[in-house]
This record gives sequence, C-alpha cells and structure tokens, in this order.
Amino acid sequence: MHQPKVLVIQDISASCRISLNVAVPVLSCLNNGVSVLPTALLSTHTGIGFTDFTYLNLTSEIKKILHHWKTLGLKFDGLLIGYLGSIEQIELVRYIIREFLTDDALSVLDPVLGDHGFLYPGFDDDYVNQMRILCRDVSVVIPNMTEMSLLLDESYHPGPYTEADIKAQLRKLTALNQGTVVLTGVRYDDEKIGAASYRYQTDGYAYAAGPYYPGHFDGTGDLFSSVIAGFLFQKKPLALATKTAVDYVGRVIVRTLESDNDLKYGVQFETDLPYLIQQLYQDRE
Repeated sequence: MHQPKVLVIQDISASCRISLNVAVPVLSCLNNGVSVLPTALLSTHTGIGFTDFTYLNLTSEIKKILHHWKTLGLKFDGLLIGYLGSIEQIELVRYIIREFLTDDALSVLDPVLGDHGFLYPGFDDDYVNQMRILCRDVSVVIPNMTEMSLLLDESYHPGPYTEADIKAQLRKLTALNQGTVVLTGVRYDDEKIGAASYRYQTDGYAYAAGPYYPGHFDGTGDLFSSVIAGFLFQKKPLALATKTAVDYVGRVIVRTLESDNDLKYGVQFETDLPYLIQQLYQDRE
C-alpha cells in the first residue's frame, strides 16, 4: 500500500494527550509517513484544570524550518492543520499550501477557534476572519458547532438540531472552499452525537452517530480530525472515514471513563489504535 508523505501543523502540549501527541500516532498507524511542524510548545493544554501553564510561540522557528525545507525541495502529499496561534501563523500555512504540497495533495483543516459557544482566549474577530479565508485554500474543513457558527458569523445554539438545519449550514460552509466539510458535535436528539459530512461537488450528505456521553474530553477533537485525515490520505471513502472516527472516539471515551484516569490530561486513545488499523484494511483483498 502506498504510504503518503504528510505534514501535521499543530501545537505540542508536553504532558497531555492532545494535538501533536495524538495526531502523530494516529496518522502513523494509518500508514502515513508523518512530518511535524509545531506551532507552539506548552507545558499543558490551556483548558479546564490547568493554570500557570507555560507557552512558547514557535513562529520564528517555523520560518527557519521552512527556509531549510525549501532548500531540500520537500513536498507533501497531505496536510493536517490544527491549532494556529496567530494571524501570522495562518499566513505561513497559506504559504505552505502554495509552496510545499504536491499538485494532487489533500489538505485538511481543523479550524481551532472555540467550543461550547465561546471563542478561545487570545482570538478575536480578525483572527476568525483570517481563518475563514484559510478555509478557501483547503480541501476539507472539520469544525465543531461553535466553529461553524463563528465561520458563518451566525449565532450559536447547543442543539439538538434538525437535519434540515444542519444540511443548510453544511451547504453554506462548503461554499467557503467548494470542497468537503465534516461537522462534529451534531445531535439530532439527546441520546446520540456524531458528525455530518457534505461534499460540495456532489451535494452528498452523510451522518454517523454514537452514544452521547455528557462531559468534556480534551483531545477527542484532535483524534477525530486525525482519523478523518488519515483515512482520506489513504484515499478511503469519506463515509468510512467519518463513521470510523465517530466509532473510535466513542470507544476511547468509554475506555477512558472506565480507566478512572484524570480526564484533564486527555483520553486513553492508544489501546484502540488496532481498531483503526482493522478498519483501514477491512476492504483489502
């Protein structure tokens, strides 16, 4: 099986299972050759449970790395974009898309902006607008419900939603990049939660869902986007990628709750990596 050369652009939270700490093993076990470009180095993530965390902005180092890579003629078959800490980093990513991707490369963006109806600290309207522009340059966008509302400049509500409303929002979102959107956190009732995908070119819609577990599970968004990207880099169908990502994240949440681990450090994702490999190769003769 062909092994694509892919680049992941995200932060490193040194002691937590989120961001690059989960993206690299997930993409690697799905038979992708992974290179990394860290955007920031943190002692922990910045969410619930931590204060006084350290933060090192790596923008200046990114520029040096890209200069060296340019001399090497590096090109990537796939790109997964996660947390970006500034408008300058968004501009650097747009440069990477122009200069470091092969002609038929697939680019996947998790537009990290906010959650639960709130914009993350440190971001403002100008940042949201620049993220909206970045959406135009990528093949696939994977927002949550909050990020969808921000990108569309519309009010947020926590759901449940109607299928008609979600389809309408998806059509608006795909108009940004005329490509594919996978919307996470979609609930049509109070018992299940999942993801809805939509392709602009074919008007194709699909939905996959699993049991709804109340609470906040840091790292599951990064896991989800990594699974989607990993399968798409392997040229697997979007519907399979979405269903596998939903099922995998559900498995990981259950396993984490049963383990009684401290949730603020992330989820126990490693144990179920064989499930991803099995799904990747299930249709192989």
